[in-house]
Parts: sequence; C-alpha cells; structure tokens
Amino acid sequence: MNAHELAQRLAERAADVAQYLLPGGKKSSGEWKAGSVSGEAGQSLSVRLSGAKAGVWRDFAADQGGDLLDLWAACRGLSVSQAMVEAKAYLGVRDSMPAREIKSYTRPSKPKNYTAPKAGVRAWLNSRGISDATIDAFQIGEQIHVGKTIALFPYFLDGELVNVKYRDIADKRGMRQEKDAEPCLFGWRLIDPKVRTVAICEGEIDAMTLHQAGIPALSVNAGAGNFQWLENDWERLERFSEILVAFDADEAGEKGAKEAIRRLGADRCKRLTFPGHKDANEYLQAGASGEDFWHAVKEARPQDPEELRQAADFIDRVKAMFYPADTDARDPVLRLDKNLDWFEFRPGELTVWTGINGHGKSLMLAQVMLGLVQQGERFCVFSGEMTPERQVKRLVKQATGLDRPTPDYIGAVGQWLRDRVWLFDLVGSAKLDRLLEVFTYANKRYGIRHFVIDSLMMLDIPEDGPGAISAQKAAVQKLCDFAKRNGCHMHLVAHPRKGADEKSAPGKLDVAGSSKITDGAENVFSVWSARKDESEPLDDTPDAKLELHKQRNGEVQHFTLYLWFVKDAQQYSTNPRRRPIAYFKWSAQDVHSEVTE
Repeated sequence: MNAHELAQRLAERAADVAQYLLPGGKKSSGEWKAGSVSGEAGQSLSVRLSGAKAGVWRDFAADQGGDLLDLWAACRGLSVSQAMVEAKAYLGVRDSMPAREIKSYTRPSKPKNYTAPKAGVRAWLNSRGISDATIDAFQIGEQIHVGKTIALFPYFLDGELVNVKYRDIADKRGMRQEKDAEPCLFGWRLIDPKVRTVAICEGEIDAMTLHQAGIPALSVNAGAGNFQWLENDWERLERFSEILVAFDADEAGEKGAKEAIRRLGADRCKRLTFPGHKDANEYLQAGASGEDFWHAVKEARPQDPEELRQAADFIDRVKAMFYPADTDARDPVLRLDKNLDWFEFRPGELTVWTGINGHGKSLMLAQVMLGLVQQGERFCVFSGEMTPERQVKRLVKQATGLDRPTPDYIGAVGQWLRDRVWLFDLVGSAKLDRLLEVFTYANKRYGIRHFVIDSLMMLDIPEDGPGAISAQKAAVQKLCDFAKRNGCHMHLVAHPRKGADEKSAPGKLDVAGSSKITDGAENVFSVWSARKDESEPLDDTPDAKLELHKQRNGEVQHFTLYLWFVKDAQQYSTNPRRRPIAYFKWSAQDVHSEVTE
C-alpha cells in the first residue's frame, strides 16, 4: 500500500486518527481542534473530520499542513516511511508480499582518475544552465580517459555508492554505466525523507534541473523503455503520494511514461511536460525560470484512461446540438414524401423495425431507404425472403412513383441506384458472421453506411428452444458492435409475437424472442396497416401508421405518424389525397412531384 492509498484509508477514520494523534484536542463544528504539532497548548491546529476534505489539517502557528499521514509524521517526528509503518500497524494493514529473491549486484569501487569537476565538465554543465551548487550537491565527477573528458554521475542508496554512469561530454553516444550495478534511480541522496511528491525524469541532467528549481527529482538509469529500477526502488517509492512522470516529450518518452504511470499507479501519478520543449533541461536552456517550472508542475495532469473524459470536453459539441450552424453536417432524417425532422439516422446505432406479418414493414423500410439514398446515403440489403429482382422491382416502383414506368425510365433508375444500393444475393437463411464479413468489406471499400437485415428469422439464429435467448442476445450485440465500430446504421426487421388479432400495432415489448433485441437497439419502429378491403372505395381515414416506440439518443421518444397508401406507387404518404412522388426525377412527363430536399 503506497502513501496515497494509506492516506485515504486514514481519512476514512479521520475522527479516530485525529484523537489518537492529538489526544488533548476536542471536536468542534466538524473539525478536531488542538494545539500545534509541537505539543503547545491552544487551538491553532485544525483537522477536517468529514466531507471531501476529511483528514486535511493545518497548523496555523507552525504554518504546516497536509493529510493525516503528514500529521502522523509531524506529531511523531518521523520520516514518511516510518510514519507509514506505524499507521499501517494502527489500521491493521498487512500488505507484505512473499519475499522476493534478492539479486546480487556488484558495488563499484571509486572510479580511477576520479576528481571533482573541473573546467571541462563544470563548464559543460554550466552551459546547460546547471549551477555550481547543483553540480556539487549531486557530487558530479570528472575523468579524463584516452584524451576524452568524461562526466561521472554517481548513484547512491543509503549513503553507499551503487552505480556510476559515464558520459562523454562531446558525444552522447559515449555513455555507459558500471557492469552488474544495481538498477536504481539517480538522486536518492538529495530527496528529503519527509517529502511526499517527487518527479521522475528520463535523464540525470533533467533531474538536476528540477532539483535546482526546488522540485524533488530522480532519474531513470537506462532510458524511458527500461524499468529494471522499478523492481529495486518499489518500496522506496511507496512513500510518495504524488509522482510527476517527466519523461521526454517524444515517442519513446510518451510510451515509457504510460507504462511508468500504469505500474506506479495512475491514482498517484501525473504527466509532467514542459511547454514547447522535449525535457526539463531544454526548457531551462530556453530561459525558463523557477516560477515557470512550478507552473508546469501545477499544470501536470493525471494520465487518465483514453476512454475517461470530462463532460466539459464535449461542451462545444453540445452547443452545436442546441444551435447548429447552417454549415454543420446533420445526420440524415426520416424521409417519406417529406422530411420528418423528429427522427435522424445516426451512425453507430441499431434500428429495429417490427410489424405484423403482411402489414408492410419491409415495404416501409424500402421507401425509407430511398429517402436516405436521396440524402446521399448508401445501402446494402439482405432479404432472405425475396429475390433480388423482386426487391429491385419494388424499388423502381417506389423511386418513380409509377406502377409501370417506361423501359428507359427503369434503365435510368438502375443507373441512379448503381452506386447507391447493393444487395446480398442470397435467398434463404444466412450465417450472421459471413453477413457481417461482407458488410465490413462493403463499408470499407464502398463507404456504405446503412445495412438492412430482413429479417432476424432469416439468420442462423435459433428462434426458440434451449439457448435461443442467449443466441439472440449475442447476435444483437454483434450487430450493435458492428454499427459502432464502423460508424454505420444497422436496420433489423424483427417479427412480433402473434397477438389475439391485428387491430392494434405491436409495441417494442411484443417483439418475439429475447427482450435484448429491443433493449440493445437505439431505435424501435412498428408498422401497422388498417387492412382495408380493397374492393371498397377509398376514404379519408388513414390506411396505416408508423409508430416510433424508442429513440435513445433523440429528443422525441414516442411518435405516431398516420399514413395513406398509394397502391400503384407502393408508397406511404402523409397526404390524405394519396399523391405519389418521385425520388428520382428523370423527365417531366414521368414525374408527379419530388420529395422536399
């Protein structure tokens, strides 16, 4: 358990912990009031006992503060690591792991010809903005080897030299470290045992740069992609509640930073970068001051999972939804003989179409398809119940608004549909996986964004019997996943259960099979026909209705649209006069009217 997690556990018992550490205090207005951490009488120290700031304390007399782990260390005069041991014992936390195999490492002797940095190394580091005081604090050394000036970066653990890294100041490629040395972070000897925040850099000079700016810092010993140090420094790093990962702002550094944050714990790590510069030292050489570095620390952000976003990130899109500009692209709307703006066909969604057998749901869907084609959409249709030529014949009637268009007009419609509508050429049952494989190809190669399956019963999915419900649920999940992954809209025809009669339209709960069919769908429509006797004269009462039962992402949740049927054109109309329209205008004498664009 690291310090961040331990402090949270202490905050959960803030009242008990405050009384335990400050027994002379008393509770007042949700706070524990006591004398200073040094034990003086009075009420200068206040500890929050509840709410979002539970465990936060401030000693105004001593100008100190922090969380309850800091308070434990302050009251007992301990380092953070020592306070953690006591706090864990108090809470009864036993987080010890099986003892790992202790690896043996070679402790280096003092390097030969090692001296304090003279003109060569000192001038080199000074030229990079590193002060003499910082150079001396890190005990940087110098070595002359076969005529080359080498900078020595010593690694200390508990006062003992465990590694030395050598750098040719004239050639970065001339870099090495002691053979078989213990992998650990550079700079431990300068980390105050009471600090709770530390930065980890990709290079020693970057760590020196941050230290110089007053920011406790360490450096990895072998680049952003090597994490051998993590195993050895694991316990030493546990005491930090906040770790600033300051790896370089390049491809290798970003990749390494993500891995470091994952392994050290995303809850206590932040990504530290320097505006417009690759690393801390480059930022310093560009003229950054200590204030600039502290501002960068303040701006450091957690490396949240890619899927986790703040609501405010989407506010510009929300504004566009409230006040769309004339130039903003809109999703295509439901269009019959006019635009019905209360419904849009959004990408990544599944629409279920249901209706009693023979009530025209497939006919309705074909007309809706033409309305979408007219808006620039492309379709691929699987109908296991109707041959391709019969499907196209129906489309030709609906597209022209005529019972028998001329052969030339039929040919013109064929050309119009050529790059707009594709058919999955199979009559009978289809395998869902193969269907989706072909749909994927059609999407990627031809940019098709609308796919029709007419109907669910024509797939290799059991309608009833053992395992049928689970199979139907899995099938719907595949359809939804396909739509979302490919930014497409999936149309699924699903039959309803048989009712007592055909006097009313089925609802979403009447769809046969698994409830997950309509639960998983974003939208559900039903189509119902009045089933008038065709031998009787036409009247003004509606012939059919299209009912919206569900629209998960739209503002209209339920809508009933009464319709009149134009038999010769095989079209549904919103006009009681039953006037056909042409979705494809070819010549004036063959066209009655045109859908509103």
